[in-house]
Amino acid sequence: MSGSAIAYPAKSATSSVWFVRWMMAGLVLINLFVFGMVTFSLYQSYDESQQGAELTAQNLSSLLAQHIAGDIDRIDLTLLAAADEVERQLAGGGIDRQALNRFLERQQRRLPEIFSLRTTDAHGIVSHGVGVNPAARQDNSDREYFVRQRDDPKVGLVIARPVYTRLDKRWAVPVSRPFHLPDGTFGGVIYANVSVDHLISTLAAIDVGRRGSASLRNAELRIFARTPVPAHADKVIGEKLAVPELQELIRSDRDAGSYISSHTVDGVERKFAVRKVTGFPLYVVVGRATDEYLAQWKDQAAKTALLAALFFLATLVSSWLIYRNWKHQLAATLDLAREEEKFHTVADYTYDWEYWEGPAREMLYMSPSCERVTGYSRAEFLAEPDLIYRIIHPDDQHLMADHRTDAAHKDESGVDFRIVRRDGEIRWIAHGCSAVFGRDGQFMGRRANNRDITERVQAEATVRQLNAELEQRVASRTAQLEAANKEIEDFSYSISHDLRTPLRAIAGFAQILVEEHAASLDSEGRRLLDVVHANTVRMGRLIDELLEFLRLGRRPMDFGPVDVAQLVQEIFDELQATVPDRKLRLDLKTPPPLWGDRTMIRRLLSNLLSNAVKFTQPRALAVIEVGGRIEGNLARYYVKDNGVGFDMRYVDKLFQVFERVHPVGQFEGSGTGLAMVKRIVGRHGGSVSAEGQVDVGATISFTLPAREMENDPTQ
Repeated sequence: MSGSAIAYPAKSATSSVWFVRWMMAGLVLINLFVFGMVTFSLYQSYDESQQGAELTAQNLSSLLAQHIAGDIDRIDLTLLAAADEVERQLAGGGIDRQALNRFLERQQRRLPEIFSLRTTDAHGIVSHGVGVNPAARQDNSDREYFVRQRDDPKVGLVIARPVYTRLDKRWAVPVSRPFHLPDGTFGGVIYANVSVDHLISTLAAIDVGRRGSASLRNAELRIFARTPVPAHADKVIGEKLAVPELQELIRSDRDAGSYISSHTVDGVERKFAVRKVTGFPLYVVVGRATDEYLAQWKDQAAKTALLAALFFLATLVSSWLIYRNWKHQLAATLDLAREEEKFHTVADYTYDWEYWEGPAREMLYMSPSCERVTGYSRAEFLAEPDLIYRIIHPDDQHLMADHRTDAAHKDESGVDFRIVRRDGEIRWIAHGCSAVFGRDGQFMGRRANNRDITERVQAEATVRQLNAELEQRVASRTAQLEAANKEIEDFSYSISHDLRTPLRAIAGFAQILVEEHAASLDSEGRRLLDVVHANTVRMGRLIDELLEFLRLGRRPMDFGPVDVAQLVQEIFDELQATVPDRKLRLDLKTPPPLWGDRTMIRRLLSNLLSNAVKFTQPRALAVIEVGGRIEGNLARYYVKDNGVGFDMRYVDKLFQVFERVHPVGQFEGSGTGLAMVKRIVGRHGGSVSAEGQVDVGATISFTLPAREMENDPTQ
C-alpha cells in the first residue's frame, strides 16, 4: 500500500503539471489570439484614420475650389461687362468719366470679394474707378497683370500674383482683362483687386481642425492666401514656399492629389489634399494635422494595449475591455457621420445646380439649387429622374442626346442648352459632367454641374449686334471718306492744270521784258524781273510735281516681279553720275524681291535714294545702306544714310505734301518726294515709317505684303 500511496501524489503532480501546461498554453494561445486581433484592429483603425483624413481633405479642397471658381467667374463677367462699357464709350466719341466711374462703382458694390474695380490707360496710368485721382497719375505699368495684358493680346483673363496695392494700402490679388480702342489696338486694362482677407475668410470657413491649414496658390506655387495666417504674413503672401512633393504634383499637371509633409511654414506635419480650381491656374491645398486626425487612434491604441495587458493578468475582464473597444469604434463612426453631415451641408448650399446620377441613371443626389434654377423642387427630381431631361427646350433635345452619347465614352464632357422653367421662362444652362469612380476603380455614376448662363448669353448676343452695327457704320463712313478724297483729288488735279496757263503767261511776259526792254530798266528792275522769272519756274516745278503726285492715285497698276537689289543698284549708279565730285558708297544688304508695279517701285526707290544723296552733302563720305527681310506675311525694306538726320518731333510732317523739316535754303526740293513714297506704298497695301537723329542720319522704312512671285495680288 505504501507503493500506492507514493504513486498517487506523483500522478496528481503529473496531472497538475499537464493542467498548468494546458492552462498556460491555452492562456498563451488566447492572449496570442487577442494580441493578434488587437494588432490587426489597430492597423485597420490606423488605415481608416488615414483614409478618412485624406477623403475629408479632398472633399474640403474640392468645395473650396468650386467656391473660388464661382467667385472668379462672377468677377470675370464683371470685367467683361466693364470692358464692353469702356469700349462702347470709346466708340461713341470718348469716355464720360462720371458715367464710367458710376458704372464701375455699381459693379464693385455687387462683388463683396473685391475692394476696387479700376481701369488703366495703355501706358499703365490708373484712370477710372472709386478713389482714383486722375491728377495723381498713379503708374501701374510695372504690375504683372498690366505687362502680360499689354504684351500678349490673346492672354484673356489674368490672375496675377498678390501685391500690396499702392492706392488702398492692402494686400490684393489683381484679376484683369484688356479693353481695346476703336481701331482694335490695346487701350488699357480693367482690373479688380480681390481682397486677400476675403480669400483668407473663405479658406477659414471650413473646419480643418485646430492645427490644420488651407491655402490658395497659383501655378507657380506662390501663396495667395493661407489659414491660419502665419506670423509675418507679409513675408509669406506672394512667395514661392512649396515642398518638393507639392512641386512634383503640380509639374505632373494633375487636377488633384495628396501627400504628407512636415516641411511646412509652421513645421507641423500634415496630410495635404490638392485640388485645381477648374478653368483657372489656381490650386487649393487643404492640410489636416497628423497628430490631430491620429490623436483618437493613438488614444485607442494605448487603451487597447492596456486592455490586452489586463486581459493577460485577468481574463475575466476581457469582455469589459472588448466592450470599451466597441464603444470607441462607435465613437469613431459617429465622428465620421458628423463629418459627412458637414460635407452634405456645404454641398447643399453650393450656388450651382448639381446632381449625382448613378450607374443605372438613377438619381442619387440633387442639390437644393435646382429649385432656384428650374422652379422644380429636389423631391420632384428625385421622384421623377426623367424630369431633368423633360424640361430641356424641344429644339435642344438633340444636344443633350448627343452629349449623353459622347459622355459614355469620356470621363468629362459638357454642353450648353436651354431649359423651360416651371413658370415657362426659358433659361440658358452650361452643363458639365464627370465620371465618378470608387477607390477600387468601380464606376459609380456621373456628377453633373449646371450653371445658369442666361445673362452671359444675352450679353454676348448684345455684343455681337453692337459689333455688326459698328462694322456697318465704319464701312459707310469709309466709303464717304473715299468719295470725298476723290473729289478733292479731282479738284486739285483740275486746278493744277488750270494754273499752268497764267503761270506760262507771267513767265513769258517777264522774259519779253528782259529781252526787249532791258535797256530801259535799271539794275533793280532787272533784279526784280529775275526774281519773278525764277519764282515762276519754281512754281511750275511745284505744279508738275503736284500733278505727278496726283497721277499716282489715278494711274492703273501693272503688277509683276521686281528685283529690288538690281533696281537699287541702277538708280544709285545714275545718281552717282550726277555728282561725280562726291564720294558715295552703297551698302546693299540684298533685299528680297517683291511683287508690285515696277514703274512705281522705281520712283519710290529713286525718291528715297535721291533724298539720301541730298541730305549727306555735308559728309566727306556718304554711306547709304539699303536692305530688307521677310517678317511673316510682310516684306520690310529700308534706306539708311549718315546725313544730317532730322528731329523726331517733326516726324509727322515728313510724309505730307510740301512739308519740310529743314530750312528752305539749306537743301533744294519741293517737299513732295516722301509724300509720293507714302502714296506708292499705300497703293501697294503697305505702310511707311521714319526714324532720325539730328546730325547722325535717317532711316526710311516701308512694308509691303509678302506674296509668292507667281501670284498676282490683283487676282
